[in-house]
Amino acid sequence: MIITRYLVKEILNTLGGVTLVLLLIALSAQLVGLFSKVAAGTIHVNTVIKLFGLYNLTIISFILPLSLYLATLLALSRLYQDSEMAALAASGVGPARIVRAVLLVAVFFALVQGVFSLYLGPWAYERGDYLRVQSQQLTDIQGVTPGRFLELPQGKGVIYIETISKDLSQINKVFVQYHDGQRRSRIIAEAGHIERDQETGDRFLILENGHRYEGQPGDEDYTIMDFKRHGIRIEEKQPGVVKLRHKAIPTQTLLEPHYHPPEVRARITEFQWRISSAISCIVLALLAIPLSRSSHRQSRYTRLAMAIVLYMVLSNLLSVARTWMQEGQVSPWVGLWWVHILAVLLAIALILRQTGYRHFLRRVN
Repeated sequence: MIITRYLVKEILNTLGGVTLVLLLIALSAQLVGLFSKVAAGTIHVNTVIKLFGLYNLTIISFILPLSLYLATLLALSRLYQDSEMAALAASGVGPARIVRAVLLVAVFFALVQGVFSLYLGPWAYERGDYLRVQSQQLTDIQGVTPGRFLELPQGKGVIYIETISKDLSQINKVFVQYHDGQRRSRIIAEAGHIERDQETGDRFLILENGHRYEGQPGDEDYTIMDFKRHGIRIEEKQPGVVKLRHKAIPTQTLLEPHYHPPEVRARITEFQWRISSAISCIVLALLAIPLSRSSHRQSRYTRLAMAIVLYMVLSNLLSVARTWMQEGQVSPWVGLWWVHILAVLLAIALILRQTGYRHFLRRVN
């Protein structure tokens, strides 16, 4: 029992550091992606923090199996490098005890992963999809970024501003080009802001102290006008229809009966994918046991590189199996399970090859 607690503690200590590093990398990439969408005007800046918080739940469910895999590998590799594994073996601790300790940790985190992949992850994706559609209703003039062109609603033109006030209420040095179906207009103004008509509820972009150019230079009807105040009506976007992606559909909804075979295949595939992510915690932890075995002369980073390559191979196989299942090339009974079965058989074969059957079953009395 003491040996088991010690092994579990070593894995958990390493797991904390590995998870933190992977989480920081993933969150940084996620934050950059969100702000790039803000700069492109596809989401509103006010929803960035909410979306960031929601997508954090999906990131955790993505990196947890990999974190456990690397943590088990690094923790056991250190024990081999420091001759602690040799000391344990000399004390009568067989490989079966090591496997039992690793499985104890793996099963616990498989349950945690199941909660994320089956419930928290889909909920986060669902809320994120709703927020994203709602945000797109606010990304016209209010979502403009200084120094970048932004397309007006319904493709009716573009707007460019040089600066914007800290409270986002005033824009300065404005260029607008738009067309109403008949004539194209270009406007240059010193400042502008948004106003809403109290009677009709329509919103207007009010520009101040500028010039308006209508038509094409050289045409007979080409006109230039100076103005102190000029309003452009902003057409409201139609409410977006939220069509949930399969990964955003609640798990209980995936299991409801449907009548269209392609949709049934897609939903069964998504359900198996969510279960598969939890099973991956156990499978990868088992694979980490034989991969961590090394001698003093061997660098544990060589083993780490091999483990990462193997992880990529398994991930690609799961993606291929998922595609085959969606396209109906394999039965749902085969589904994604064959990849996990192959990985478990590989782990068992490697463990028995390294230790032998009798030595594997040796325990401390």
